Amino acid sequence: MSAQVIGTVTSGSGKRYEVKWDPASRDVYVSYAGWAHCGKADSAGDAMRRAEAWLYAK
Repeated sequence: MSAQVIGTVTSGSGKRYEVKWDPASRDVYVSYAGWAHCGKADSAGDAMRRAEAWLYAK
């Protein structure tokens, strides 16, 4: 199974970005400068939280 778009998050500057998560590999990607890898997550909710935290300072 490949990564699927699971939602959008807002960066600290107010821009919105899509979030992809691959449940098999647990990789999380954000549509920031292409698709940037921003860590691993155990669930879709965790992926969204991690993506939001990663984007906060962008």
